Amino acid sequence: MRHRSHAATQKDVQSLHLYIEGLSMTNACAATGNVLAEKLGRERVARIVHHFYARVREHPRLKVPFLQHVQDWPQHEAIISHFWWVMLGGEKYLDYRYALPSKHHEAGFTPELLQDWLALFNSTLADFLDDEDRAAWMVHAERIGQSLMHFHHHPPSALLLGNLAKEL
Repeated sequence: MRHRSHAATQKDVQSLHLYIEGLSMTNACAATGNVLAEKLGRERVARIVHHFYARVREHPRLKVPFLQHVQDWPQHEAIISHFWWVMLGGEKYLDYRYALPSKHHEAGFTPELLQDWLALFNSTLADFLDDEDRAAWMVHAERIGQSLMHFHHHPPSALLLGNLAKEL
């Protein structure tokens, strides 16, 4: 039994490191994506996010977790617009700590819902951006999606996450 507990802890540590590595890669992309943020501008990013979430609220599967968990749509869209602005290389202008894995877990997000989300996001971007800019933005979305998928399949224990949060 003790051996199994150690193995689970080892798996948790590996899972968490892979997740953090995925976020680090995303942040590294954000640093190099400054040209895209500057090219699009904050208002355009916010407009795209607004249209995307309007579509989410109409999507047969995606609307369920979002309508259950998002109480203030303008606030949610403002926070997500900021998130994307920073991921695309823009300067941070909000003091907000994003908790992507836990928020998606709490909302009951599944790999299937994530695939729906990515497809709808890609479609929305295609309506507003040329192919080059859409593809550049989707690189970020897909990397985040890969990290969330990994986290879904290999969630670290709550104890490990709590200890890591204290260290960070």
